[in-house]
Amino acid sequence: MSSFRDMPWTESDSEHFIEVGAIHTPSRSEIGDVILDLIPAEADEPFQVVELGVGSGWLSEAILNRFQRARVIALDGSPAMLKESGRRLDRFPGRVELRQFRLEDADWISGLPSELRCVVSCLAVHHLDGPAKHRLYHDVYQRLGIPGAVIIADLVAPRSKRERRILAKQWNDEVRRQSEAFTGSLEVYQAFVDDHSNWYEHPDPADMPSTIQEHIEWLEAAGFSTPNVFWMRAGHAIYGGFKEDSSR
Repeated sequence: MSSFRDMPWTESDSEHFIEVGAIHTPSRSEIGDVILDLIPAEADEPFQVVELGVGSGWLSEAILNRFQRARVIALDGSPAMLKESGRRLDRFPGRVELRQFRLEDADWISGLPSELRCVVSCLAVHHLDGPAKHRLYHDVYQRLGIPGAVIIADLVAPRSKRERRILAKQWNDEVRRQSEAFTGSLEVYQAFVDDHSNWYEHPDPADMPSTIQEHIEWLEAAGFSTPNVFWMRAGHAIYGGFKEDSSR
C-alpha cells in the first residue's frame, strides 16, 4: 500500500515499506505463524510453494526455515522488493526462484508448475478488483495438487460505517503500539498518520479490499473445500481454503 494516498506505487514506496512493513502490519510475526500452521505439509516433506507479492521475503524465509525440503517461487512486481528478498533468501541456495510479475496480468499463472502444495500471499491481493480475485482463486485451484491450499493474509473491507470506524482506530492503535515497541519512539506511527496510510480513514483507489464474505464465496465457487477465516486483527485477516481428496 502506498505511503501517499491516491498516488501510484513507486520504488521509493517499496523501499519505505521494507523499512516499516513490520510496524505497519498488525502482528506480522503472528500472521506468519498462522500461515505456517495452515500449510498442509509435514516439516520434512518436499513440496513447492508460490508466494504472491514476496516483498522483503520475510514470509518465504519463515516457510523455508520451517519446511527444510520446501522450495519457493517468489513473485513481486517491484525490483526493489525482489532485490531485498533475494538478499534475505540468499542463504537458501537452490530452494528459491525469484520472478518479477504483474499481479493484474492473468498470464503469469501459466508459467507456474502444476501440483503446487500451496499458494500464499500477504498484503497483495487487495490490489485486484472483485472479478480478478474470483478469477485468481479459480486459476490457483487448477494449479494445486492434493493436498493443496491457498492462504491469504490481507486487508479486508468493512460492511458498515461503524465497522470502518472501529477498524480504523484498531489499525492506528496497532501501529502506535508497534512503533513504540520496535523503535522506542512514535516516529513511524506519526508518519503513518501524516501519510494517510490507514485505508479505513483514507481510501485509496489503488487498494480494493473485499469483504470476508466475498472471499469465502469466491473460494467456494473456485472449488476450495471448507474456506474460512483463520485470524483477524485491525482489519487484516488470514483466510483461505483447501484442495482435498473428495473420496476420503
